[in-house]
Amino acid sequence: MALPLSRSERLLKAAAPVMEQALRMRFVTEVTAGTISDTDYADYLEIEAAFVETATRLHGLAVWGAPDRTALERNARAVHALTTTQADYFRDARAAWPVPARPDAARRAEVLSRYALDAAREGGYPAVMTMLFAAETLYLTWCTRAHERGAVPDGAIRAWVALHADQAFRDGVRALAAEVDALPDDLPQERLTHWFTGMLEAEIAFHDAVFG
Repeated sequence: MALPLSRSERLLKAAAPVMEQALRMRFVTEVTAGTISDTDYADYLEIEAAFVETATRLHGLAVWGAPDRTALERNARAVHALTTTQADYFRDARAAWPVPARPDAARRAEVLSRYALDAAREGGYPAVMTMLFAAETLYLTWCTRAHERGAVPDGAIRAWVALHADQAFRDGVRALAAEVDALPDDLPQERLTHWFTGMLEAEIAFHDAVFG
């Protein structure tokens, strides 16, 4: 007899159509094929750097709402990584990139931060874990495929893709799945699915905004 699916596995199953749509985004396709333009990636650097600030706030809220020391420490480490390693990447990549971002880039992509912060205020720790599980599963999946089988350009783009395909990132996604699995049983699965698919839909709008 097959074991019942965990909460995270049920989320992945329920959201599979939206996940597949996200994996076919123009941004993912062009980065994987090595065809993204310098101007479009400049805009991505601008909007993703802005979302890193939002992700820092999400993990900070998760520190506040962490149910145990393990969760507290994991989210604290994420805050540190976002404000050091990832902040350094964006500062260096933007400084070295051959063209600047278009002036309205960050404004065009506000949808992701707006959705994530509103849901986090409403749903607290469970919403944060569910949304981050969605976003990081998406990135692990497409970056692993691009890293292993794509024609990702050398330099800043390859470094960014590789960061989201390495073992440390994979372990982080696994830890998020475990946090989702440990959420209270009285929290309806439908509510988790709403947060998960909503985050993926916001990710699609966010990445489409790269192209103006």
